[in-house]
Amino acid sequence: MKGALPYLAAALVASVLVHLCTVMAVPYAVMLLLKVDTEAEPNRVHHGPLVTAETRDVVRPSPDLLYSACPFDLSDGPLQVTARVPDSYFSISAFADDTDNFFVLNDQQIETVNVAIVLVTKDQDYTAKPAERVVIAPSVEGVVIFRMLIEDRNALDEVFEIQRQADCRPVHR
Repeated sequence: MKGALPYLAAALVASVLVHLCTVMAVPYAVMLLLKVDTEAEPNRVHHGPLVTAETRDVVRPSPDLLYSACPFDLSDGPLQVTARVPDSYFSISAFADDTDNFFVLNDQQIETVNVAIVLVTKDQDYTAKPAERVVIAPSVEGVVIFRMLIEDRNALDEVFEIQRQADCRPVHR
């Protein structure tokens, strides 16, 4: 038994190292797959189609929600994110490059028909305009996800029109 103890200790140390490396690498791999999978141009909104049983661009998508995404890259400066807020459920969520959710805003927290946020890094200076909310992103790259409830499938044209008004673009100074 004493002869096996060093091998058991080595196996335990190797297991712990593999586990730690996996836990640290998986979030970055997920974001990389998102970029490769969608071939999405950064700093531009990409509108998703209606969710079907085969849809898997979003983890566990809801067929009652319409999704849009804006992969962002703040290396050239701040990014303005705007959207029209429908009368039903709506949310904007921002995720860092390690998949950490660092910002969420939903229709219950928005008092106007339009919402505007500006994503910046901690090193970027930006003075907010009236009705803008400045959000500090913990990473230069990430993704903003827009979700909107489809209350009435007979009114899809109106829902798609509201979806198309979501926008993200670099702030020009």
